[in-house]
Parts: sequence; C-alpha cells; structure tokens
Amino acid sequence: MEAEVTRQANDVIMKAVAGAFKDKTLKIFGLDTPRIKAVIPTVLPVLEVKENRTDYIFLLEDDTLLHLEFMTTVTGEALKRFALYDVRLINRDDREVNTAVVYSGRIKKAPDRLEKGSINYKVTNVYMKDYDGDEEYRKLQEKISRNESLHEEEILKLVFLSLMKSSLTEDQMALQAAELAKNMTGEIKTFVIGALVAVTDRFMSEDYKKRLLEVLKMTQIEQWIRQEGIKEGIKEGIKEGIKEGEIKGKMETARIALKKGLPEDLVAEITGLDQETVRRLKAELN
Repeated sequence: MEAEVTRQANDVIMKAVAGAFKDKTLKIFGLDTPRIKAVIPTVLPVLEVKENRTDYIFLLEDDTLLHLEFMTTVTGEALKRFALYDVRLINRDDREVNTAVVYSGRIKKAPDRLEKGSINYKVTNVYMKDYDGDEEYRKLQEKISRNESLHEEEILKLVFLSLMKSSLTEDQMALQAAELAKNMTGEIKTFVIGALVAVTDRFMSEDYKKRLLEVLKMTQIEQWIRQEGIKEGIKEGIKEGIKEGEIKGKMETARIALKKGLPEDLVAEITGLDQETVRRLKAELN
C-alpha cells in the first residue's frame, strides 16, 4: 500500500466508512441527528475550484444531508469553503444540508457563523477537547484485549480517537487507534480500520501515513485495495488491447492502400495514421 491513496484505494476506504457509520448516529458528539443511511459521493463537478472535495457527506434517515468536516487548525477561509460546498450540494441533490465541523483536541474555540450581507451561514462546531483521548484509549484497549465487542458509541470513539485531547499528537494517536482496531474481531474491524484511514488522511504527515499503512498491512482493507487494483488493471488492459487492435487494423489497411499505389497523404487521411508512420510502412514494402 502506498502513502498516497489511489482512486481504487479511495473507493475501498469509502466502502469501509459506509460500513463503519451505517445505522449509527453522532449523538455521542452532541449532534442530534437521525441515523445514517449511507455515505454519498463528495466530489462536486465544478472545474474552477481547485479543492472541491468535502470530508464526508452522510445521507440520513430523514433524507437530509449531514456535511461533516474535520479540522486540526482554525482558518478564516474555512467557513467560506464549507458554505460553497453546501450551496453546490443543494444545487446537486436539492436536499436540506446541515454542516458539523469536528475540531481536534488542541482547538478550544472556532467561528461557527459567516455573515456577509444577505448571507447568514451557520455550522455546528464539535470540540474533541472535551474528550480524554488517553482515558478512552485505555478503556478501549482493555475491552478489546478481552475480545469483547464494542458497542455503537465505543466504535465511534475509536474512529475519532486521534482527534481527542491527548498527551500524544494526532499522528501518534492515529497509530495507536489502528493497532487497537487490528485486534478487533468480526466484520466491523475492517470497517473501523478503513474509517480510521479516512478520518486521518487529511491531517497526518506523510511519514506517519506510511507508518499507518504499515500497520494496516495484511488486513482485509489491503486485500480489498489489491483486488480493486487488479480489477482496474484488467479494465485498462482490455482498453489497451482494443486500442492496439485498432492500430494494427489501421496499419494493415495502410499497407494494402500503399500496395495499390495510393499517395501517402491520402492513405494517412483514410486511416488516421500520421504521415511519418505511413512513410515508414511504405519504406518497409519496398
């Protein structure tokens, strides 16, 4: 697995995120939302925007959308970016959108409202400083070491462990959370591991990303990514094979036309081959 998440790897990670969050609520973090039905695509087709991917968009049971963002810093431009996302989501899906911003344990306060003339935009801020990551880690470690299943709130705490207040850095907590997840049992283990990768991808340093992916080797997530890579390779191979067959067909047509004495420029026009290729084929015939 590479530190850079490829497209097929991202598809697998999103599959895992959907499994980790499906049928759950985020009430544990003060978000009184209906249960999550699905994770929906976040890439918005707006070419003029360089960064047009939100963190997560959840479809809830009441058919509204929950736009969830994770932040480890406070920036003045963030609310403008989130507002732009939400307008595009409304334009794309025509649904009610509510946005929550989850701030890491080092953040104590952040703006939650953007007011510019007739624009009045508000988000719900969730501060992970209110959660003792070291204590939650200890509780989770004890339960997992006894091979006990985690309940809904504990699963979410494990996924968000790296964002909680801790004596360790977010990167270090992410690695500890991944090690814990590897020792879980059942299908939820795979979903939690994938969700951990997804949540930490935006803020982890490249060095720690590599270390995290080392931890995840030989897990179901890696196998899924490899399988997706194989499928993608087969698709590309088929495309290349078709393309190669088309070129061979054009070259054979060009040889026949040249044998019949057609001029090079006309052969190039008929076959779509460049004139240099046509000249080379003619030279080979002589």
